[in-house]
Amino acid sequence: MHYMLSMKSLYSPLALVFNSSHEELNPWHRLSGRVIYSVLALHAAWYLNYFIQIGVLGKRLTNLDVIIGVTAFTGLTIISTTSLAFVRRWSYRVFFILHLAIGVSILPLLFFHATHLRLYIVESLAIFIFDLVCRKLDTTTGFARISAVPHTKLIKLKIPIPSSKLRRFRAAPGQHVYLSLPEESLPPHVSAPSIHDLLFNPFTVAEVSNKDITLVLRALNGPTTQAIEYLSQLTKARPPINIEGPLGSSRRFTKLAQQYDRILLIAGGVGATYTVPIYNHLREQLESEARSPDRLTFHWSMRSAAEAAWAVEPEARTKLDDDENLKIYLTGEHEAFVPEDGSVELEELEGTREEECVRATGGRDRPDLGGIVDAVFRKGGEERVAVLVCGPTGMAREVRRAVGRWVGKGRDVWFHDEGFGW
Repeated sequence: MHYMLSMKSLYSPLALVFNSSHEELNPWHRLSGRVIYSVLALHAAWYLNYFIQIGVLGKRLTNLDVIIGVTAFTGLTIISTTSLAFVRRWSYRVFFILHLAIGVSILPLLFFHATHLRLYIVESLAIFIFDLVCRKLDTTTGFARISAVPHTKLIKLKIPIPSSKLRRFRAAPGQHVYLSLPEESLPPHVSAPSIHDLLFNPFTVAEVSNKDITLVLRALNGPTTQAIEYLSQLTKARPPINIEGPLGSSRRFTKLAQQYDRILLIAGGVGATYTVPIYNHLREQLESEARSPDRLTFHWSMRSAAEAAWAVEPEARTKLDDDENLKIYLTGEHEAFVPEDGSVELEELEGTREEECVRATGGRDRPDLGGIVDAVFRKGGEERVAVLVCGPTGMAREVRRAVGRWVGKGRDVWFHDEGFGW
């Protein structure tokens, strides 16, 4: 069950049964990991205590089954330690590689440690292999057009997708893919095999056209984004990029306009890659059904106007600025939502000209999220309200608190936090 909760494939049995996604099941995977480690810690401690009390500790520690058990428990301790939040913030690569390597190698150890575990070990290994096969079959390779977004650390990728698969991307906005780099796209100084063979980075699909999808990512210090930043400097190159998916829970959000009386979307920085497609989809639904567009509001906070350049073409900027239901906040040098986990960088580069992209239709300071939420709920005492937020941890937490006050008053609320980062 623990291994099944970790499956990323669209065909995860638990995801199908509960109509869920990997992101929604992952917290239960972490919880079951804590439970398993706690029980096994008691198992190890009580056995060692027993060996000490009967005076056979030295002798038992030379037995193969005990050596295997101690080795396996040491591996589990490393997994549990490197899964802690501060370790993941320090180095996600260390967490991921150790988690994967130990998670696989511990299975044969446990197989020989205790005979009554063998059926479950075989089942776990089968689940792991099934997940790998499904993910491999759901991966396509496209020759990407990669370009840097001026005055930002954002990079835009347009990746062609086979027409047979595009319908899945069009089925729901706000889905994501796992991106990986084949050997042909690695920088010259990287030799094979490399860490890139193990890295599969999730990125939201910001746009779907008739031939390709668009991803927008922020160039940080990770190996994948650094490699893509290098590729963006090769102006005439179209490197192959591996894309797995689409995945995510947003395919269940397509009928929000019919199910709820009012919808509030909130995004911070590059978190809008998730929120903008959903906003456009819901707005088109309301227009096609001749319903008031005022039922849908979108608040997007960023430090630099250049951060919105990926979302609009030059001829469409006036329409973006004139949308009364879309409020853009350009916080500039004001303290923005600095995430505790460092998951996003909302930083303004010198020389950015805000008028080149969008205007601050919502203001030039931090948005009053509590006031925004309250204003939406006060428009109708009996209205059902849906709230989606995607941004830094601090922003999501503030929105959740504000929405929680209305839940406490008995309001019918659907809330979704598309957390991103570590």
